[in-house]
Amino acid sequence: GSSEKRARFLLDILDAIGDVWGGDRIGVKMSPGWTSGTAFTADEETLADYDQLLKKLNDNDLAYLHLLGTPGTIEERIALFSRYRAHYQGNIVANLGFTQALGNEILDHGIVDAVSFGAPFIANPDLVERFAQGHPLADD
Repeated sequence: GSSEKRARFLLDILDAIGDVWGGDRIGVKMSPGWTSGTAFTADEETLADYDQLLKKLNDNDLAYLHLLGTPGTIEERIALFSRYRAHYQGNIVANLGFTQALGNEILDHGIVDAVSFGAPFIANPDLVERFAQGHPLADD
C-alpha cells in the first residue's frame, strides 16, 4: 500500500491500544534507514515518508520511540537523529552499533533521550558495570 495507508495502519493500531492502555504505556520501534535487498530500500523518499509519520506520532503521547539508525560516523548519526528530533518531540531511544563513547556523544548533543545496546548487551550481561568500570567488552 501507499505510505499514507501504512502510516494510517500504525496510527489506527496505536489509537486502539491507547484507548485501552493509554499512549504513555506504548513504545514504537521503527527502522527508517533499514534496507532489505530489493524488498525495501531506504532513500530520501522513504525518509520523507518517515518524517511525516514522526510528526503524526506526536499526537499519541508515546512512552518512547525506538529508532534504528544507520552505520556511519558520529557526524552522520548526529545528522540523522537530529532529523528525527526535528519531527518528533517525545522520548527517542537511539540504536545501532553504538559504543559507550558514541552513545555518550549523541546523548551530549541532546537529540536523543537514551541509547540502547543490543548485541553488546547480549554478549555482556554486565554491560552497565563494564561501562561504569571501564572494563573491555566481550566480542558480540
